[in-house]
Amino acid sequence: MDAKEIMKKLQAPFSPEDIEWRVGATNKEKTKGIALAYVTNRAIMNRLDEVVGPFNWQNKFREWKNNSQICAISIKFGDEWITKEDGADDSNEEAVKGGLSDAMKRAGYQWGIGRYLYNLENQWVPIEPMGKSYRLSREPRLPAWALPEGYSYEKLDAKQTEKPQSITPKVIGDIKSGWMKLGYKQNDLDPTLKRHYGCKLSELPEDKAQAFLQWIQKKIEGGGQTA
Repeated sequence: MDAKEIMKKLQAPFSPEDIEWRVGATNKEKTKGIALAYVTNRAIMNRLDEVVGPFNWQNKFREWKNNSQICAISIKFGDEWITKEDGADDSNEEAVKGGLSDAMKRAGYQWGIGRYLYNLENQWVPIEPMGKSYRLSREPRLPAWALPEGYSYEKLDAKQTEKPQSITPKVIGDIKSGWMKLGYKQNDLDPTLKRHYGCKLSELPEDKAQAFLQWIQKKIEGGGQTA
C-alpha cells in the first residue's frame, strides 16, 4: 500500500461499539451535558494491526512534568520508522493509567485515527451522577457520515427487537424432570428462575433455558446436593 491508501484506512470511521462517550460541559442544573466521543485504545490497536500489521507499528510512553504522559506511535513505512506523538494530563481516577490511555488516543489522532470525531456537532444528552462526576444516561447516535460503510442503526434495532426463540415443550419437560431428580420442589422452580432470569419457566428464552438445563445436568452428573 502507498502512504495515501494507508492513511485512508487509518482514518476510516469506527463502528459505534468502538466509541466511548464522556460528559463535557454541563448545564447549570446538571441535568444535561455535551457528549464527547472518543475511540477506544483497543480499537486503535486493532486498526493499526489491520492496516499496517502488528510488527510494523509500536508505541512508547514517557512521563512529562510529573503529572502528564506522552505517547509516541511509530509506523514502519518502507525501511523507515515514522513517529507521531501527543500527550495528556493524568486523570482524576486511576491517574497514571488514565493519562496513558488518553495520551495514546491523542497520539492516534495525530495519525488521523478517530480524528473525524472532532467534527461531530455538540449533542446535549441527559446525565446522571457518578461518584463525584457525571455520566451520560444514554449514548448518542452517530450521524451517517461518521459510521462505517454498510453500518445501519436500523438493522441493529431490528436485530435487538427480534423475538427470542421460545422454549420448546421438550426442554420444559427436561428441566422439570432434572429439577425433581435433584430433589428440589417443583413449586420452587419458577421462583428460582425469576430470581436469576426475571421470568418463569414458560417465559424463558430458549438460549437461557438451555443454559439452565446444562447446569441441572452437570449437577446431576456430579451427584449434586439434593434438597
